[in-house]
Amino acid sequence: MTGEENTLEAAAVALHDAQEAVRTARRTLTAAIIEAYRKGEPAARIAQRTGKDVIEIRNLLAAAQAKRSR
Repeated sequence: MTGEENTLEAAAVALHDAQEAVRTARRTLTAAIIEAYRKGEPAARIAQRTGKDVIEIRNLLAAAQAKRSR
């Protein structure tokens, strides 16, 4: 293999690893958002804390069918 081929393969592996890291981070953030909501934090405050739009937070909570604990 030439150096160029190695560079291409290394870049492809790095991209795959980065994509997996993003998926893991999204799962972690989703779980944290759901947990905060279940503990009574309003969706607007969660959006503020995460830098997300409140609609995005509400959609995520709806998709997860998250309920507040009583």
